[in-house]
Amino acid sequence: MDPPPEDGYPSAWDVPQFKEMRVQMRAMTLLLVIRPSLRKQLAELKKEMHRIVGSVDRFYELVGDRHWVFHGSLNLERLVTALDTGSCDEVEKELIEQYQDAKLMRFALVRAKAVPELRPYAALLDSAWRDYQEERYYAVVLTLLPILDGFVATVGDNRRGLHTREEHELVVWNSMISHHKGLAATQQSFRKSFNTLNEEPLHELYRNGILHGNFTNYDNVIVASKAWNRLFTLLDWREALIESAKPKAVERTLKESFAKLADTREMRRQMDDWQPRASSVADDGEDVVMGEPVVQAVVALLDAWRAGNYGKLADYLYETMKKPSRGAYIGQVRSRFAVTALEGFTIDAVEMRGSGCGHVKTTLMFAGKQHSSELRMLHVDAAGHVSPEGDERASWHTIQTSPEAIIGREWPPVT
Repeated sequence: MDPPPEDGYPSAWDVPQFKEMRVQMRAMTLLLVIRPSLRKQLAELKKEMHRIVGSVDRFYELVGDRHWVFHGSLNLERLVTALDTGSCDEVEKELIEQYQDAKLMRFALVRAKAVPELRPYAALLDSAWRDYQEERYYAVVLTLLPILDGFVATVGDNRRGLHTREEHELVVWNSMISHHKGLAATQQSFRKSFNTLNEEPLHELYRNGILHGNFTNYDNVIVASKAWNRLFTLLDWREALIESAKPKAVERTLKESFAKLADTREMRRQMDDWQPRASSVADDGEDVVMGEPVVQAVVALLDAWRAGNYGKLADYLYETMKKPSRGAYIGQVRSRFAVTALEGFTIDAVEMRGSGCGHVKTTLMFAGKQHSSELRMLHVDAAGHVSPEGDERASWHTIQTSPEAIIGREWPPVT
């Protein structure tokens, strides 16, 4: 694995995943001599690759100097339309509109709050999103800036916040955020020091200047949106650090690489098409509520708890910390749940709050007493990533991993 250049990749074409595809595509071109039937497929693959990689370079060409970063949570289809205009202002407008899109942000925030290092900030992230929707942009900025520092400080072992990081520390292997105009290029402005008071409108995420009181006029949607952009970029940074630390896997074929890209596009389409829904036994009937896969998972979870089947119960718990061996983990689950015997339960209602997030309201019976309890469920794959419902590689798990976290719990409504 070749380390990335300290200043970042000169072009998106230099990012290893795209560089590898290009090499494989050249090799595939040679096959046309003996397999002319591949010509149409190859042309489609080339077109798609140039669309994706070219979009990254055009993005940085147009708004890189404004310190926006291309990250994986952006909706590429919508972004391409803006990029095709060739206008910096249109691209910036589209970026802001994506952060204003409740559907896109709901999924992005579920993903963010599922990250172990961001879990302690979940309530603050919800508050920042509420402030953003209600146009309290100064509050968004003042909430997210400390979170950026705290999050980066907990990734790795050196306990250093974002404001202490050198540019080269933010260049990671095989990621679009490591373009030479990407995340690392934002650090100079983020860390810049100021000594005088400035009351002019501010459109940059000047961390030091804002937190030290040098700027007074940052209450606007551009600065607040850049704070969200930086947060989601840092999620990609964290993932890239984890991936780069893994042993090198067997190289994917070109077909497999594009299958992954196609899979990502399909996931995006599912997210875009998804609509929130809710049903209750009282209003819609038991069959409707029980027809929801997330409810079926909750029933299986509660049945396992009631039966004392802690091995099965363990399969429905979403742990943010690394699990021990399966036997040891089942023992941990037993020690948590065995002291609180579930006598019975009923399912009352379900609310799908995101394409990978559902809330199931139940009534639980303990020692002859009923407790209204709400379970928050995430649809996660084997790697722990939140996936849209319908993705057969993922399943439903609760983030409430102890009786104390479940019994009597009520979650704030979606705003």
